[in-house]
Amino acid sequence: MTIKRYLYAGLGLLFLGLGAIGVIIPIIPTTPFLLLTSFFFLRSSERLNTWFEGTRMYKRFIANFMETRSLTLRAKILCAAPGVTAMPMLALVVPQWWLKAILIGLTVFEIWYFIVRIETVSVEEARARGKARVAEAKRDQAASAASAAEGLALATEE
Repeated sequence: MTIKRYLYAGLGLLFLGLGAIGVIIPIIPTTPFLLLTSFFFLRSSERLNTWFEGTRMYKRFIANFMETRSLTLRAKILCAAPGVTAMPMLALVVPQWWLKAILIGLTVFEIWYFIVRIETVSVEEARARGKARVAEAKRDQAASAASAAEGLALATEE
């Protein structure tokens, strides 16, 4: 692995840790950190990414978004809130007018992106998709266990 891939893996692990803390402490947003984890793992290592996609955190918090580019209203607010609050506050502090304009522009873009580009789904719909995904994973796991048992039975017969 190159230095860049090690850096991405390290950042992915950092954001995974922050996302895990967010699962335990409700005041810390979970979804944005797990989205960053997925972003960095995708760019660092196929093995890390595959492992992450198999975790319950991934399946519970961001699998719907990764598959359908949709979030619940609560998840959208929790994802957008840090940027929408921090950038305007920073714009109040910086003295350069052009930097203020960039920060306000980024805030407007973020709000637009979350409203227009990411579909909002109901909690019930998100849960139904999640349950279907878990059921599918269980079927796949049972099928792979059955094929492994078949292979073992054939090997012992020989």
